[in-house]
Amino acid sequence: MIEAADLMLATLHGRPFSDPDWLFELKYDGFRCLVVKAGEDVNLWSRNGNLFNGSFPDVVKAVEATPGDFVWDAELTVDDDTGRSDFERLRQRAVTKTPKNVRAAVKSDPARLYVFDALSIGSEDVRNLPLMDRKLHLRDSFENTRTLVYASGIPEEGRLVFDEVENLGLEGMIAKRMDSTYQRGRSRDWLKIKYQEYGRPAALGWGRK
Repeated sequence: MIEAADLMLATLHGRPFSDPDWLFELKYDGFRCLVVKAGEDVNLWSRNGNLFNGSFPDVVKAVEATPGDFVWDAELTVDDDTGRSDFERLRQRAVTKTPKNVRAAVKSDPARLYVFDALSIGSEDVRNLPLMDRKLHLRDSFENTRTLVYASGIPEEGRLVFDEVENLGLEGMIAKRMDSTYQRGRSRDWLKIKYQEYGRPAALGWGRK
């Protein structure tokens, strides 16, 4: 059984780089989310093993509508009107629990799930496959919607990706070795490069990556 403790974690790296063996993804300012679907049962787990289901029924509904069984690695966000992740609005949604307030929050601050990796597809555990093979499986498993978004990444051009991070004032980027397998815990096959100028706040216990 795959659990939140099995998530792969990135190692902090000091500066952006370009390399043909690496894939570069935007680092969203959200909560890390392990998405588990088995039949009609869907669970959204935080990195710390907390369930997000009650506060994010819109995301649960979108995952329920996706065919098949799977385990995904993703980032849960609430985006502002410009498309940037807004961590404060996300945090407010996460602490909203009463059904009436949750329904209102779904309308005012809809959540989004950026899906960037697959741990299993159907009955097949794909963690031993190279990253790019896992990405192919993932890309074929669902269509982009307003709630579910496939995070593709850009190969080789890390410095260009980081230029975009700086231009947009985003949190940073994640560099991933393209031939790496999915490993439990922290690994140097995944590197996080943060854009420090905006002084993002420290994690508040929900399991940001």
